[in-house]
Amino acid sequence: MKTQIIRKEDYDSNRLSIAVKGAVMANHSMSGQAEDFAARVIHKVESWLGDKTEFTARELRLQTAAALADYDPDAAYFYENEKRMF
Repeated sequence: MKTQIIRKEDYDSNRLSIAVKGAVMANHSMSGQAEDFAARVIHKVESWLGDKTEFTARELRLQTAAALADYDPDAAYFYENEKRMF
């Protein structure tokens, strides 16, 4: 599997937010809760990004799943593993 490098300027918080909300909703949560969790996760991920200029897609996925696990461990598992599941 080829490592995908993401430049910080190509990072899209809206796209990540949509993916997080989808994982939370797949875990049968309410849309308001999904919005709240996504906002919190994005804040944590962007703190992790800090002054990085690039990172791998895998690093981003793992950091996002770790942040989401603080709020919804089942959704975090789904988010981290969805590409392997389908």
